[in-house]
Amino acid sequence: MRIVQILPPHPTEYEKKCARIDLALLQNVELSRDVTLIYGKPPVSDLPEAVEERWFHGAEDAQPAGGGLSGRRRTIASFRRESIVPLVEQTMARLHRTREDIDWLLVDEPPADFTPFDAWIDPAIEESDLDGFVAEALVAGKIVVAARIPINIKRLEKGRTGLLVPQCDPNELTHAILAALFKPEVAETRIEAAKQTISKFRPRQRLRALIQLLHA
Repeated sequence: MRIVQILPPHPTEYEKKCARIDLALLQNVELSRDVTLIYGKPPVSDLPEAVEERWFHGAEDAQPAGGGLSGRRRTIASFRRESIVPLVEQTMARLHRTREDIDWLLVDEPPADFTPFDAWIDPAIEESDLDGFVAEALVAGKIVVAARIPINIKRLEKGRTGLLVPQCDPNELTHAILAALFKPEVAETRIEAAKQTISKFRPRQRLRALIQLLHA
């Protein structure tokens, strides 16, 4: 059996992640024919999102970052895309009107560890932007603030497991970040809810849908 994966000319991080996971999954499956998967378009793009299994190690023991601690700087982070930079700058200006103890990092590589961050932010401004790494942050036990785009509504269970805010709204994004960082009851409730639902991101869930697709 041969597995052929076709990615767009400039694949997103989400598409590259899906391709890695699918390749690992299918290498352990016996199929009677060659398989060609085209990423970035249906039906492959409609498969359930998965995160790599390593993110689940220690997920049950993940703890909130400690929003109630005083005298400590808070660090929030996002995966850098040029499209979000103006919104980040606008939001930081608003945050600094009332707080001087918040640092916002824009990471240039897919995150390998969420431990240093008190909250993970996905201020996506386009509905097609799937590169927020929200699912990974949820599995890692972080409070997430994310733009209300279709994939984030699904990832965050309509706001039950994280904070959803309108797209391109620095005021609402500011309020949500402050709540996530400085209202422990807001973060802890959603982190606990996320622990009950993160199994939906297990690779085996995607594998079931993938096998159904290949046998359709």
